[in-house]
Amino acid sequence: MDLWLVLIQNQNERLIYMDNKDTVRIMLDFLAGPIWTYYYNPTTKEYRTGNDLVDNDAQLKKINDEIQDLYSSYYYFDYKDQPCYFDEEQERADKEKMLMLLKKLRSRLDEINDGSFVVEDEETERVKNL
Repeated sequence: MDLWLVLIQNQNERLIYMDNKDTVRIMLDFLAGPIWTYYYNPTTKEYRTGNDLVDNDAQLKKINDEIQDLYSSYYYFDYKDQPCYFDEEQERADKEKMLMLLKKLRSRLDEINDGSFVVEDEETERVKNL
């Protein structure tokens, strides 16, 4: 396991220790769904959040993938004389669609939450302010 994952894991473990709940973070990045995963399972070759309710929910995975595809579509490579270009205009144009998807994601998280996790949403407010 590389050092970056160990640091992230250790940070997450401290959060669990403080409130006895997993933390599910919503953050957008290229080729990463908005639900951030911290643990790599070498057997299944998958990254997971560490919370089985979140990791095993098919509806949540579908919404997560849809948001990932939309957000990743804003990235272009070797475009407009830049090695990596992020299309801020398109992100603004898709604001309402992204907000609808994030709301759907949060609703599903709320629906399956048995009290074993808390959600830290770092994106909805940012997208609202586009």
